[in-house]
Amino acid sequence: MAFPLSRKTLDSQVRLARYLAVAVAGIIIALGVAAAVTPGPVVAASQSVVSLTGILFAAALRCGIGVALLFVAGGSRAPAILRIIGAVSLVAGLAMPFLGVENAKARIEWEAEHMMFLRLEGVLFVWTGVIVYKLSQPPPNKSLERTREG
Repeated sequence: MAFPLSRKTLDSQVRLARYLAVAVAGIIIALGVAAAVTPGPVVAASQSVVSLTGILFAAALRCGIGVALLFVAGGSRAPAILRIIGAVSLVAGLAMPFLGVENAKARIEWEAEHMMFLRLEGVLFVWTGVIVYKLSQPPPNKSLERTREG
């Protein structure tokens, strides 16, 4: 049996969803800017932390982003798109430990040899972060539109 939520509880959930959306978008954008602007230090940092612990941390971060997007999706402008992005992030995070350290090292080495690809990947991260932020905003209030028309 579901209990009705008070207005105060609903407001706090909406606020939490907005903070989560800003945090997720901010993380994605920050990683993208770093990769696009300074790919060398990004590769060096990646090489220094690639270990089982590093992979587990990255997997937890991806899973956290995925869960946050799934949580935010319900009150957003595009819930289906955010659910898809969240599910992909969650599955990628769950798969990371199974791919192993050697796979991560090989990917980092490949990116070190192809800096232009890493820069492009950074630009795509920034674009994705902006899209996540825009789509995670609540839909426009229909009652406000009616008062403007009338």
